[in-house]
Amino acid sequence: MTKIVFRKKGEDFVRIESQGHTGYAENGEDIVCAALSALMQGAALGILRVVGVKAEYRVNEEKGSFVLGIPSDLGEEQRHDCNVILKTLYLSVSDIQKGYSEYIEVEVK
Repeated sequence: MTKIVFRKKGEDFVRIESQGHTGYAENGEDIVCAALSALMQGAALGILRVVGVKAEYRVNEEKGSFVLGIPSDLGEEQRHDCNVILKTLYLSVSDIQKGYSEYIEVEVK
């Protein structure tokens, strides 16, 4: 199972942590894991390269872990842009979770 934790400070998403493989299918055949990975990598690319934020970013494919942490010293525009990306990620992951709840757990803290 993949557990994804979205951490918030006030109304802002400030950190995403994901751990584990979904177990939906064999490695290389797991469409649920691939969908989650594509969404999270896309969000990371948007924040790092499009918005230009030097976020904490770590991935371990073997363990199935992903961390994306947003720095606290952002300007208003960058903070807004990061929130748009991360709120979209949250909605997208939550939508997938509805159809595959035995493979994905989503939590907001």
